[in-house]
Amino acid sequence: MSDIEIAIEVRARTDKALKVFDGKTECWIPRSQISDYVGDEDSPETIFISEWLAGEKGLI
Repeated sequence: MSDIEIAIEVRARTDKALKVFDGKTECWIPRSQISDYVGDEDSPETIFISEWLAGEKGLI
């Protein structure tokens, strides 16, 4: 599976993960699973994660 782009709002952050909200779902995404992002690293506007992880977290 490939990576997909998801527009998000960062609600919280730690050294290891970002708590994101996509307009419907709020969840923690490990920073190690984010392959790329648009915006600031600590507060990106969009993230690129694997399709399986997005499905597992309810983001798609």
